[in-house]
Amino acid sequence: MSWKPIAFLLLILLSGCKTYVPKFNKITKVELARSGAWSDYGATISIDSVLNYKYFGDYANVKQGYFIGKFDVRFWDTLNHKLEAANFRIADTATNMNVKDARYYELIIQWESGKKRLLRLSDMKADSILSLCRWIDTTYKRVKLKRVDQPFKFETVFHSPLPKPSFNNVKFPPPNNKY
Repeated sequence: MSWKPIAFLLLILLSGCKTYVPKFNKITKVELARSGAWSDYGATISIDSVLNYKYFGDYANVKQGYFIGKFDVRFWDTLNHKLEAANFRIADTATNMNVKDARYYELIIQWESGKKRLLRLSDMKADSILSLCRWIDTTYKRVKLKRVDQPFKFETVFHSPLPKPSFNNVKFPPPNNKY
């Protein structure tokens, strides 16, 4: 008997077997907020495992607004791989918050058994989380979005503008008349 038919059958048998690759992350939702600096209004992105994409910010030469879209599974897989490569579960959560004219990133990652909030400053030394934030911040360019009138509720807080004081609460000091 020839070894070729046995090798052929063995090859077919092995090619039909799938190896089980455990899924370590069960990420359900990712939100990113960019605070914006004095020359930028900021933005917020919400991406979930059902392939929904929500965006608040400037999009396609349109003033700030709320936009929705869908993305494909490959995008979700890429995001998951980038999150795992960044070791988000053990990453430091805080950053220096004393810089005024800079972009801050707030990244909230939710998975089946937990949630983590990470903060990064755009001017700090780049790490894997900051690189991930910058990448997510550009993903709205890859998704076809359509404007919606109803606002979304985001968990992030950096996209929210600071409240303006009422005019009645503003006090003007008297002029200083030193000549």
